[in-house]
Amino acid sequence: MTPYDGKLADSLVDEKNGVVLRRYVTGALDTNTWVVHAPGSRDAILVDPADEAERLAAAVQDLRIQAIVLTHTHWDHVLALPLLADLVDAPVLAHPAATAVWAYELNHAEARGYWDAGTATDALLPTGLLRLDPARRLWDGRIDRELSDGAELVIGDLVVRMIHTPGHTPDGVTLALPGHLLTGDTLFPGGPGLTGWPLSDFDTIMTSVDHLLTGYDVATGIHPGHGDSTTVGAELPSVELWRRRGW
Repeated sequence: MTPYDGKLADSLVDEKNGVVLRRYVTGALDTNTWVVHAPGSRDAILVDPADEAERLAAAVQDLRIQAIVLTHTHWDHVLALPLLADLVDAPVLAHPAATAVWAYELNHAEARGYWDAGTATDALLPTGLLRLDPARRLWDGRIDRELSDGAELVIGDLVVRMIHTPGHTPDGVTLALPGHLLTGDTLFPGGPGLTGWPLSDFDTIMTSVDHLLTGYDVATGIHPGHGDSTTVGAELPSVELWRRRGW
């Protein structure tokens, strides 16, 4: 792997399923940027360009990035997008609702002067990490290809299928690979993503979680937008507890 001097870089090579996953952690909320390709192939996709565009571009210079895919368009998943798309010369792919979600996100930040970090907002505001930088180039909301439920990407020998998993945001998608799910902020170790802000809905995200946890083998890896990975089998027994907990 190309050296990376950000917060964290690691990789998983799954020869059985023909999948290589690289993870790079960047940004104020330690967001996972995932790079996906088949073993022995240089063709790849990059998922959720959170921050530090130059570092990410350097880290993937050994690959041909065929597309940048967004699991959803909260700010902490797209800050590197405009510059990185130029640096790696790749189109932007997202759910059709992404442009409207991003417009809401940006308007919310411009009205307050800072980004919304959910339950972490109060703790992070004094650090300045959430400050809206007027000099920073932000994504213009343009999508080069819309990814509706069931859409497929072919990356070398690898087929990636899109699953619409709304709830955290209306534009949420999960990327289904052989033996692995990239769940964005829909599903984490220990429960679903937060739904206590505008455009989110708990019942909707639980429907998405039910679909993911009952539709895939227990050995399937779950790789979220923040933090560590888990498996379907590790999370499935807790679904009803999460439903009763209600967040």
